[in-house]
Amino acid sequence: METVKMQVFFDTNFPVQADFLHREKLAHSNASAPILREIVEVKTKTIAVYDGEGFADATQSSHAGNPTDIRVIREATAALESVFPQSELSTFISLSRAEKEAQLNGLAQLVSGIRLFNKQLGKGGEGIDNLPELCANELRDISTKLNDETAETERLIQTYTAVIDYVDKSPRAESTEVSPTRLRSALVFRRQYLMYLDALQEQITRSRTTLVALSERFDETVRDLKNTCKAKTAVPVDQVYPQFIALANLWSSWHDELFLLAFRRGILDTIMGDSRNFEMKIPDEVLSAAESFKQDIEPPILSEPEVIGRASELMTAIAVGGIKGVEVIHPGNATQYYRLPVEYGGFCPYTLIRRDGLVLPGDKNNGLVRYRDRLFAFVSIDGAKEFVKFPDRYIEGMLEMAKRSPDFVQLLHLYSYFPTVEALENAKSFSRQRLLGQMSMVSEIGTQVDTHIVDTYIDPKYQWNEWELRRKALMLVNLKTKKTHSAQTDQSHFRRESETQHYEPKTQNTQTMTSSSTSVPRKVNFLQNLRGDPKSDAKFRVIDLTIDADGGPAPYGGGGYGKGCGPGQGKDHKVMEARKGPMPRVAQKGV
Repeated sequence: METVKMQVFFDTNFPVQADFLHREKLAHSNASAPILREIVEVKTKTIAVYDGEGFADATQSSHAGNPTDIRVIREATAALESVFPQSELSTFISLSRAEKEAQLNGLAQLVSGIRLFNKQLGKGGEGIDNLPELCANELRDISTKLNDETAETERLIQTYTAVIDYVDKSPRAESTEVSPTRLRSALVFRRQYLMYLDALQEQITRSRTTLVALSERFDETVRDLKNTCKAKTAVPVDQVYPQFIALANLWSSWHDELFLLAFRRGILDTIMGDSRNFEMKIPDEVLSAAESFKQDIEPPILSEPEVIGRASELMTAIAVGGIKGVEVIHPGNATQYYRLPVEYGGFCPYTLIRRDGLVLPGDKNNGLVRYRDRLFAFVSIDGAKEFVKFPDRYIEGMLEMAKRSPDFVQLLHLYSYFPTVEALENAKSFSRQRLLGQMSMVSEIGTQVDTHIVDTYIDPKYQWNEWELRRKALMLVNLKTKKTHSAQTDQSHFRRESETQHYEPKTQNTQTMTSSSTSVPRKVNFLQNLRGDPKSDAKFRVIDLTIDADGGPAPYGGGGYGKGCGPGQGKDHKVMEARKGPMPRVAQKGV
């Protein structure tokens, strides 16, 4: 379990270095938050809140000296007054909260940049640590430790591998006190430990490159500032302010690198302690006997023609055996051959299965075996030949071995076969205590059930109604009593005797509609004395001139228009008056 303990610690701390750096920055921000809040939230125009020391303390960067040192505060106050005079306080008070916070951040960078520039000139910079020198010392110490540990671990891996080969191949080794199982566990631990050392070594190399770049940019910025401020009593702010801010940002980056170096050194010290607790005592006579079995920890890299020649032997064996679904990869048919990802972390699956968990790196000089879009490396060509005969058997054997020994899951990169381990590997924010079981793992997740888990199938004969099932049961029982029940079909079994009753339709008569026409008279009226001549005694009246179809007056004509139409009321008088003279022109028009 020592290997699992080391794996849990490393995997919960190494990937989340950025999170720890963010927490460190947040702690520094929270330290100065009360002073900043007091300055930002004041709404009165009281200058007492903005006294020199308090305002300088608020704008003092935590990476440029101790904010509680009186010398640092005085220097910061002088630097602040050069960029933010007292006359600007009233304008600052009238700003909004967001504008105040932005201006305070800018002032903090300017003050830090000015103090850093003064330190380079030898005229100030009280309390500012020499971060470049601290980073260089930290980098040198951790590099020395890494190199020593890497060399020692490689020596132990060679020794353990040689002793295991000696115990397995020499008949005299059965009487030794060395436990093969314990020795194989120690070899797994050292292999995993070497991987972690290589990961830290890669991080340290990147930090070294970053520190060199920071040093060059810092020196260049200081040199530009010296040239700008040389022999000048007043310099334009648009030239020097960006350079002061750049100095502050570079110094902050130095501080971040120093924190990361210290954090990585803490990880290294912890896993070094685990390494000291897991040591194997091997007798000297066994070490002397196993000296002849020592080999290089990694096989040497051969030229491409030699690799292709070795791979051709494996290709011939596969072709002769008629094995399908297996392909041999070599530099002749693949680009960037030595960078191709190999299953099981590059270790040989044949050796792991055949030699009870012995971890030996595969030799890419023999070619890679491709099976189901995955690449496998082997120690020897004979092992590759045996693997291609029954690849599924070896893959299942690897999973069973990982179930018995959980330390193989991390070492051989078997996350995809174990969903729980894969989920923990992806959860980079979990703390070490949670992974160690001291706290329960909780997460806010959501699940959705698939609509159709099973393929859709509709049975047209399916019935859920019990009465329908009863009807079918009775039908089957009735079929047994039929003489021809063996020859019944789906249609013929419905042919049975039945009786029906119906009613005759009633006697009914209908009457159709007949077509007819009518002729109505055209009603015509004549308005007499419409102009109203004052010389005449005649009065205005309406004369009915309606004529029936036979040419005579309409039988329903009624004389004048209403009662009192004038003398001679009635039908006869109306006709007589109409016949006195020719019909007026208006009547001829049908008015």
